Amino acid sequence: MMINYTMVYHLFKTTEGYLSVTPLEQAIAEAYASQGQQADVNRVHLLLLQTKFYLPVQKEHTPTEEEPFRPLFAVHEKHIFMLAFEAEDQMAAWAAEQAGEIAHVQLSGRDLVVGIGENVFLVLNPGAKLSKEFSPEELQYLKKIVARIEQMN
Repeated sequence: MMINYTMVYHLFKTTEGYLSVTPLEQAIAEAYASQGQQADVNRVHLLLLQTKFYLPVQKEHTPTEEEPFRPLFAVHEKHIFMLAFEAEDQMAAWAAEQAGEIAHVQLSGRDLVVGIGENVFLVLNPGAKLSKEFSPEELQYLKKIVARIEQMN
């Protein structure tokens, strides 16, 4: 199935005067500006898989081998959203007064994509000047890419 990235690839939130700080944010801004040109989308995907993310998790969770941590998520209109941040201070700013009640883990984008559930949206850097929502279809596509890469190794 081909994914229409112009449709799937939407930016969640932007503000005027945006100044990109990370390579992934820059790639997202470029993909948006090019209206989803495949080369720009591919660059976003590559950087997403290579980037380390901070994932907010439940603080009061006893780790097990099957579930070493329990990610926080939000449900809105029957859709599940999981949040990931490129910087720990971004996550702390997002958490605000709740920061003491939230723990976090650091994961590679690759591990995040592989481990995320089928019908979950991934929201990158919520509350930042540039935030990107990855749809379940886009994440499934990325899982297939990871599987192909692993087959080649």
